This record gives sequence, C-alpha cells and structure tokens, in this order.
Amino acid sequence: MRNLFSDFLSHRQLFYGLFNQAGKNIVEMAELLSAVVDTASVEEREPLYRQINVLEETGDDITHKVYLGLDKVFFTPMNRKDIHILASAIDDVADNVHEAAGRMHLYNIEKFLPAMHPIIDYIKRSCIELQSLICSLAKIDDSDAMLASCRRVKEYEHQADLVYYHALADLFAREKDPIALIKHRDILYSLKASANKCKNVTDAIEIIVLNNI
Repeated sequence: MRNLFSDFLSHRQLFYGLFNQAGKNIVEMAELLSAVVDTASVEEREPLYRQINVLEETGDDITHKVYLGLDKVFFTPMNRKDIHILASAIDDVADNVHEAAGRMHLYNIEKFLPAMHPIIDYIKRSCIELQSLICSLAKIDDSDAMLASCRRVKEYEHQADLVYYHALADLFAREKDPIALIKHRDILYSLKASANKCKNVTDAIEIIVLNNI
C-alpha cells in the first residue's frame, strides 16, 4: 500500500510539474512576441524569433512527455482524458504564437499594424492567467477564483476578437497593395487564433475544476 501511495505522489508530481513548465513556456513565448512588435529594427528581432522557435520546441517536448506519461503511468492525478485535452490545448497556444511569429519573420514585416499591439497584449495577459490557473490545479482550494480567472481569459479573447475585426475592416479599406494586405491579414489571423487557443485552455481547466468541486 505504501508503494502504491508513493507511486501516486510521484506521478502526481510528474504531471503537475510538466503542466507548470508548459504554463511558464507559453508566458515566455507571449512576452517574446510582444518584444518582437515593440522592436523597430528588423535585425534586432532576429534573436527574438530564434528564442520563440526554441521555446516552441520545448513546448512540443513537454507535451510529448505528458503523452508518454499517460501511456506508462497507471495512477494519474486527474482523468486521463482531461490530462490529454489540457496538454494538447496548451501546446496549441504555443504552436499558434509560434506561427504568428513565423509569419512576421517570413514576411519580413518592417512596421506592424497598430492593432497588433493590443491583441498581443491580450494574448500575454491570457497566458499569465493560464500559468496561474495551471499552478493552482495541483490543489484546487478556491474553485470560484479559478473560474473567475477563466472568465477573464474568455473576456480577453472577446476583446482581441473585437480588435481583430476592426483592424481587418480598416486594413481592407486602406491598404492598396494586395501583397501587403495578405501579409498583414495572415498575421492578424494568427494572433486572433492564438487568443482563441488561450480560451480553449480555460475550457479544459473549467472541466477539471468542476469535476473536483
């Protein structure tokens, strides 16, 4: 019995430890993305893009370890399906932030649209909330506070959507260069998708919280 309890504690630390790493990783990626659009020099953005690439690979590695753990571990600290969904949702955030940065880099954007700044700020604020939520999963003491935090992320996503649609309408009204229009449209969409993926993480967390009340 003692060995079973010891195994459970060890596996609990494994999964929550990996989730905490994943939460920290997306915050760092969002902060780097914010730094990219705040950096005027195209050349000075290069190391930021490289760091985002490295962190995206780190996120993939963390997700892979979670999946491996699910295959090998008998005792899990929460429902296996919930673990898989949460790991996948966090990885989707990292992938979409990476995609947005990749498009900025590929298209060699010299000047970003003003609307991109507030959308990225909503992404960053969402990731900070998510990191806190993920850390709270190991011991759900205040479910009301966690659900309120989930609602804040959903509100950030809603506000990011509003900025996105206004920016898109303005882009089509003002931009006469079709190539530039496509480039900015694609980046805006990737940013919108990143905010949406943050909301999806809260959907997964809400289920876990409600199942543990």
